Amino acid sequence: MNRLRQERLVQRIKQGDEQAFAEMYEATRKGVFSYIYSILHNFAVSEEIMQDTYITVKLKIGTYKDNSNFSAWMLQIAKNLSYNYLRKSKRETVSDDAVLHAGKSYSMAEEGKPVISAMKKVLNEDELQIVLLHVVAGYKHREIAAMLDKPLGTVTWTYNNAIKKSREYFEKEEDN
Repeated sequence: MNRLRQERLVQRIKQGDEQAFAEMYEATRKGVFSYIYSILHNFAVSEEIMQDTYITVKLKIGTYKDNSNFSAWMLQIAKNLSYNYLRKSKRETVSDDAVLHAGKSYSMAEEGKPVISAMKKVLNEDELQIVLLHVVAGYKHREIAAMLDKPLGTVTWTYNNAIKKSREYFEKEEDN
């Protein structure tokens, strides 16, 4: 698709024209998918990230500067979403597959007790939420504090306390 046609579609999309969005999707979907797949090497996940890309494009179209490079702008969104997915999946893999403690790792499936289920037994709702937001979702303590409208010190203390409780629980389970 040439840049002039792309810019016309962008203007129509900014005005809420769903047909223009559908045309833009059809004209760019193969390239966007290929780009995402080249980063992720996973067909199913690439499809999901592609859909997230188009949702983000639709939501953020107002921030696109007219007559700049729309394709580059859209591929930057796809790239950011892809790398965000890789970072999050890396954290999830570590936290889902094992909790490391004192050289011993506890598998999520060990003895049929997933780590998160075990943590639910020991931690209160606030502690579990903070641990999951930090370990699984990858948020920083200050981001969690802002999300939960709590002081940073409280979030940090709660996180450290939750990790200590979890560690003690797993040590106790290891001894049994």
